[in-house]
Amino acid sequence: MITVKKHLSLKPLIDGFKQSFEGYKDARRQKSVDYSILDTALSALACMFYKSGNLITFQRNLKKRFYKSNLETQFGVTETPEDNQMRNIISSIPADTFQPIFKNYLNRLQRSKHLNKYKFENKYLIAIDGTQYHTSETVNCSECLRQKKRNGKIEYSHKALQPIICHPDQKQILPMMPEAIKNTDGVEKQDCEINAAKRLMPKLRKQHPRMPFIWLADSIYATGPFIQGILDEKEDFIFRIKKGDHESLYEHIETADFQNHKTVTGRTSIAYRWYENIPLNKSTDITVTVLKAFSITVDKDGNKTSTIAGVWCTNLEVNKSNVVKITKAARARWHIENQCFNALKNSGYELTHNWGHVKGESFNFYILTMLGFYIHQIFELSDTLFQWCRKACNTYKELWEYLRVFFNTILFESWEHLLVYCLIANEVDPPDIV
Repeated sequence: MITVKKHLSLKPLIDGFKQSFEGYKDARRQKSVDYSILDTALSALACMFYKSGNLITFQRNLKKRFYKSNLETQFGVTETPEDNQMRNIISSIPADTFQPIFKNYLNRLQRSKHLNKYKFENKYLIAIDGTQYHTSETVNCSECLRQKKRNGKIEYSHKALQPIICHPDQKQILPMMPEAIKNTDGVEKQDCEINAAKRLMPKLRKQHPRMPFIWLADSIYATGPFIQGILDEKEDFIFRIKKGDHESLYEHIETADFQNHKTVTGRTSIAYRWYENIPLNKSTDITVTVLKAFSITVDKDGNKTSTIAGVWCTNLEVNKSNVVKITKAARARWHIENQCFNALKNSGYELTHNWGHVKGESFNFYILTMLGFYIHQIFELSDTLFQWCRKACNTYKELWEYLRVFFNTILFESWEHLLVYCLIANEVDPPDIV
């Protein structure tokens, strides 16, 4: 017997989505409005959730046959616009409208004790990184970033800075509200990842004032002003460092004293070195602890091969009792690339799909894609019925192919009934649901 989660099943998560639109002031002329903002946003979310851009036609066919559709039973959608109307309506929604949804979902995970799994030394690891979700040499808007290529052509793009909560022992990641990297002043002021981070971090602190953060980021963030901003907030960081970005730091550690530690598993050992009170660079008084990790493998003939696993700087105290744990935390930054961006670009979410190019609308579709992905992460973390379905199918891709076909052709009372049908189709006896 499986109990439907009161806080984390699809219906309450959709209710959490709807809450952010309560009191929304629609600026459109009401006499010419055929589709509500909320119905349109939920329809777009459904497309991202089922990883499909052509759900609408199927749902209208279902409604003709059964006077109801799965968009209505699962997402609460009454009427859905055509693609062009959807693009225009989505583009009119201020992006900040979606921010409370991310907080709502995180609060639900906290209430259900799942967020406790992400605590690291009683803090939370927040990885930040930028991603590109639109690029073209012809299609552009005033908010596009511009880059001159070697052939002289201009490449236009849209990017976002994405924060996630991650943990080295958790496969699932928890997205937070992203920040758009976009031009707001034509070509005079080119926005960048660092500027977006300076806007994003105060917002996250305000949204989650009781969550202490450890920031994880790439080498471009390991600068004096950026680190000083973190220290001023009495927060912690673990940033990757590269020799090309930190030449003077690398010069210091060549002759500096260090402590070391080693772990051995079978034929592979990990060697750790850390150097304390190393100047970050020549233009600041900030000192950091530099941590290096090497992977050493011994083959059957006794030959050793050493590979550097990473170099990081941090303000955390490093010692023999925690160096392994801190290194794992540092390497968890890769979750944003592997578990987040790669999944969104290669696992059917079609992050780079061109939904049109109305000003501002591209970022809203990015947010909706991230919210669909977020719900999937919650299900993988907490939904036993969904986990059964995933095991019943050969691959994750096959699971969603099943779910899309069923969603588009059969009317279900709820998301849970669709999952039960998926189990039956895969010759698995479904459990009772309460």
